[in-house]
Amino acid sequence: MRDHHLRAWLRLVETGSIRGAARSLHMSQAAITKAIRELEEDLDAPLVVRSSLGITLTDCGRELTVRARQAQNQLALARQDIRQLMGGEHARVSVAVTPMVFLGVLPDVLRDFRRSMPLADVTLEEGLMPSVVPALRAGSVDFAIAALIQETLGREFEFEPLRTLEIVVVGRKGHPLAKAKRWEDVVDCDWVMQLSPGSQHTFLLDQLERLGLPLPRRIIKTNTYGVTSSLIGTTDALTTVPHGMLKIESQMHPLIRIPVNIPLQPLALGIVTLRDNPLSLAATKFAGLFREALTRKA
Repeated sequence: MRDHHLRAWLRLVETGSIRGAARSLHMSQAAITKAIRELEEDLDAPLVVRSSLGITLTDCGRELTVRARQAQNQLALARQDIRQLMGGEHARVSVAVTPMVFLGVLPDVLRDFRRSMPLADVTLEEGLMPSVVPALRAGSVDFAIAALIQETLGREFEFEPLRTLEIVVVGRKGHPLAKAKRWEDVVDCDWVMQLSPGSQHTFLLDQLERLGLPLPRRIIKTNTYGVTSSLIGTTDALTTVPHGMLKIESQMHPLIRIPVNIPLQPLALGIVTLRDNPLSLAATKFAGLFREALTRKA
């Protein structure tokens, strides 16, 4: 399996046809066909199903696509690191950052990173766990600063815990149930939740079931923290967040802790990477700055 095999394969997947891949790579259709056939022979597995409608990837083909993209990303990082060492083109780094971090230490970390790599291209994405996992697999982010229940992370990932986050029920300042202590007092409120697989609110519902408590019936589902923050700060809806968010959020929407007496499982805040995929020099520097900032504020 050589680099030109993987380039041909990925371009075939992207364009959806032998002809499209050949045109994109400025190669003949026969050369693309030969490369795919050699890949299938090397792997001893069918990668595509050909029909009059075009090609369809087999399960083996889809698995190869994930790994091939990772391999190409690693080669790109190697080229980038070497150019940096030779004083050439500036670096690129992409990071997924949980709201606890982008509302907290991120400005200081980014400032320090800019001092050492002023020309680096930096991409920041919202690091809620349901979006972090596919992004790391695809190589679209180098690493994530995420809050999660550590036992739920797959073995294909590595996790370096930096802090433990206490989870609390929160609502707006002046909420009519500001002093509620029983779950039964708040269960009938509107609850703003992110319910994609792997989210902290999915585990919250599982925990309530294990405790034998009734589940909220009025759930407003969101997939961004911005929407959640706005709703909690301006309506009587409730949610759960790390306790440290209360100090941060006071600058935007005054939030308060609702002292509901239920044990909520804490989250671990730390660095998530794809196992056996070394970071670039720029990403290593960025991750180190996050590590210093988060352990310093623990």
